[in-house]
Amino acid sequence: MQDEKPNPAEAPDTDAKPKVLSAPAPSSSPSAAPAHVSRTSAPPVPDEKSWLPLALAVLLPGLFFFVLPPLAKSGLWDPYELNVADLARRVALNLFHADVLSLSGADNSLPHLNDLGRPQLPITSIAIGFKMFGLHEWAGRLPLAIWGLAGVAATYAFIARLIDRRAGLYSAIALTTMPLFFVEARTMLGDVVTMTALAMSFGGLAVAVFDRDALGPTRVATRLPWLGLAALGLVAGFESRGGVLGLAVPMVGVGLAWATSWAAGGRKGDAFGDAVAGASLALGLGVFVMGAIALAPETQQSSTLVPWVMLGQSKPGDLNMWVGALVKTPAKYPTFDYYVGHLGPALAPWSAFAPFAMGRLFVPPVGRVGYVHQRESFTRMSLVVGTAVALVAHGYLAAKTDLIAFSAPALIAAACGIAIRDFERGAHPSVAVGVGTAVLLGLFHHDFHELPEKAYQAFAVNGATFPDSFKDHALLLWTLALVGFALIAFLTWVERDAGESAKDPSRAPTRIPFDPKGYLAVLHSLRDAWDGLLALAFFAMVAGASIAGLAIWIGVKTHGHWVASISQQVRENVLNAWWATAFVPLGVIFGVYFACDVWLWAFGGAGAWSTSSLARGFEPFEELFAHLRAPAKTEEEASERLVSAFILVPLMVLAIPAIVTGGLIIAGTKPLMALSLGIPSGVAFFLVMGAVGELLRGSRAAFMALSAVAVGFVLCFAYYPALANQLSPKEIFESYQRLHKGSEPLALLGVGGRTSAYYAGGEPQTFTDVQKAYDWLMGGSGQRRFLATKAEELPKLNELFREHSDPRMNLPVLDARSSQILLVANSLDAEKKNENPLDKIVLSAPPHPQHRLDVNMEDKLEVLGYDVTDQSGRLVDSIAPGRKYRMRTYYRVLSAPITTEWEAFIHIDGFHRRHNGDHKPMDGKYPFALWLKDDLLVDDYEFGLEPNFTPGPYTMFFGLFVGETRLKVTSGPNDGDNRINGGQIRVQ
Repeated sequence: MQDEKPNPAEAPDTDAKPKVLSAPAPSSSPSAAPAHVSRTSAPPVPDEKSWLPLALAVLLPGLFFFVLPPLAKSGLWDPYELNVADLARRVALNLFHADVLSLSGADNSLPHLNDLGRPQLPITSIAIGFKMFGLHEWAGRLPLAIWGLAGVAATYAFIARLIDRRAGLYSAIALTTMPLFFVEARTMLGDVVTMTALAMSFGGLAVAVFDRDALGPTRVATRLPWLGLAALGLVAGFESRGGVLGLAVPMVGVGLAWATSWAAGGRKGDAFGDAVAGASLALGLGVFVMGAIALAPETQQSSTLVPWVMLGQSKPGDLNMWVGALVKTPAKYPTFDYYVGHLGPALAPWSAFAPFAMGRLFVPPVGRVGYVHQRESFTRMSLVVGTAVALVAHGYLAAKTDLIAFSAPALIAAACGIAIRDFERGAHPSVAVGVGTAVLLGLFHHDFHELPEKAYQAFAVNGATFPDSFKDHALLLWTLALVGFALIAFLTWVERDAGESAKDPSRAPTRIPFDPKGYLAVLHSLRDAWDGLLALAFFAMVAGASIAGLAIWIGVKTHGHWVASISQQVRENVLNAWWATAFVPLGVIFGVYFACDVWLWAFGGAGAWSTSSLARGFEPFEELFAHLRAPAKTEEEASERLVSAFILVPLMVLAIPAIVTGGLIIAGTKPLMALSLGIPSGVAFFLVMGAVGELLRGSRAAFMALSAVAVGFVLCFAYYPALANQLSPKEIFESYQRLHKGSEPLALLGVGGRTSAYYAGGEPQTFTDVQKAYDWLMGGSGQRRFLATKAEELPKLNELFREHSDPRMNLPVLDARSSQILLVANSLDAEKKNENPLDKIVLSAPPHPQHRLDVNMEDKLEVLGYDVTDQSGRLVDSIAPGRKYRMRTYYRVLSAPITTEWEAFIHIDGFHRRHNGDHKPMDGKYPFALWLKDDLLVDDYEFGLEPNFTPGPYTMFFGLFVGETRLKVTSGPNDGDNRINGGQIRVQ
């Protein structure tokens, strides 16, 4: 067969198995093409729908950065984003003569580079948006979103050139859905300019140095535009983050990769590429040296060095353009893993896959030979080296500057895209990649649960407080995103499609999906494993658990005395152990096997897309019911029918509806509605998977990229805008615009007055003193007034309002959607509900406690009693170890002020054991100094007994203390040691 003539511009980019090109093998003089082949005699190979990857690579970031949701959806983050916006406003006012942006009472002068804290290109970009469209948050974000779009396009372009278009598309998807990138592209923080500049400079240099086709290095004229792109990126990088990150990282990254390839003897006959790479390496190392000199302690103490060392720095402490940031030694010296800890949450979920993607870059490219193989190998090496150089540069700067957002997410995204494309082209599967990605995502989920403020790493912000009211919702969204991506990554990489006969008849399927014989073979393997010892151990474990559960059940029914010595938690665990040991291990094994079958059916057996693809999802159900109806003629067929009935039917028909229904009920959906949505979900899932499998032409890798789009949508549309609105006064201003009538005024307490220029349509009065703000709020002579206040100021405002109100009531709060910023008023409309979060602490009516006490504590406080409830709020008379309960203690203030900030303790004593629950009353949200005479307050505290508590009666003691001193109990039940005796509570 005659070889097909290759396209000299690029390697073939099709979904078919890569063709063998007529180029010499790597071992044969790669610099010389065959004598009978000329560049002009090789016509280009037509590429069907070559526009589609580029269109998708541009459309996706366009939707994420501009539309989903709109740029104006989330408010300005005060102070981080607001500070940058105000600097840009001043630049637009003074440099672009946007006089309408002048604000009375504000600083309208031209800021110094020290005020910016970085080179000026990001601020100037925002200023252009303000100049063109006015002072709106979307106007300032628009230029940065455009920069982000350019960064994705540049990443797609250089990967599509050096690898192929599908790899470029997957890289673009990865970059678009990385939180660090899309958050920076949608906010006025500015570092997306640096990220885009690095994508442009690194990609342009990589193509200029490493581009080659089947006939050898490409023409100089072909690579000159890429060199121009690199120059543009270098200028933008220098003007956005200075010399080290903007110049040195891309130049040294590409230069070191070139030097490595040269040392290995893999480069010959490319004078242009060698010249570009050599110059890049030399200049990049020089810039690194300049940055190191600028960061040296003696440099910071002297301004007498030559100008090219002190670039942009007129005196010590000024911004140095080689460094690109103000030198400010952190209070805590960063550890070696500082930036790894930054990238984990900032790039999630891709950060879990990225380490394995980097490892896959060391595997030779599949289906590539000759110069095309060489080009891809050099590209892979440059990405690994470039990422390492970026990490070293950031780690070096971290010891001298504040946290700077990682500038090279495009390189990590490119590594992920190439790894996915390699797998699609036939690279070997890897259980380690699937399992390792899932394990790291589990680690990130734990971090977001325990340390939700790690989400701020996407903003490159340290020290911000995460809003309490958003924690539960945030964890739910992260669970959906991380667990979903972990499952898909595992199923994608755990095995290669076993049925791709439509693409390559030589790759015959080794397993038929949903075949009862496969499940029966698994059972036989488990039965025969370790000469039957595994099955014996399994049955012994089930039998033992069943006997123990039966003994506990009989003991409970007969009221056996020995049962009382066993805790309720242990009893429940033993009673449920028989079915857990019998079904859970088998359920996990067959569940994983079934999920692999779903992927095998959806992708391995996918054909060409047609209208029948929409009904393809019915086929597994039809085959399953055919198995069940077919008569069993042999013993083996009878066994297969049993497997179909007791394994496949629960998995295929019941599992997904049960998961969906349970999830909806847990999320708060009414059971009937959850059931009505859950029942058809199983069939709907198969219909979607069948259609998607054929739409993607059986590519698991493409589905993994598509799942990343879904994960990115959850984070970009639902998570980060909601988090931003928790931190922004935007919703407060919108509520004021909706609720106020006529000239009813608004003032600000602790909320940046600069935000009013974006939202309030005026310049509200601002206060920093709570007393003055309260006096203004109540001084309207009957006029209704509004106050936007930081949440930490609410307790004092509430105390002042209660002190002067008759009857005594809590301050009216009209908008408490954000736990950080609230809208309060001096009066409440009859139809408007008070949203004051302190209503749960400072009561408006006398309580009726479950355990009435009437305890006097030094004539300062009266303890009215307490309740013990479970997590649903239901009153309980007994508690069990290992479960969470709440103790609600009710106080009446007998005299005020209370000048000591007491702490509360709970002692649950008995059987030589003690549960100790020391805590701040009301979680510190309403200090004792604010308690007024006759106030009724409740301390709601969560507690849980340790598992070693045995059943029986225990005594509940509690009280208040500071250090070694307890508040005295002068009357009421107590133990004589200033502990209130709350009576007995039974532990089950």
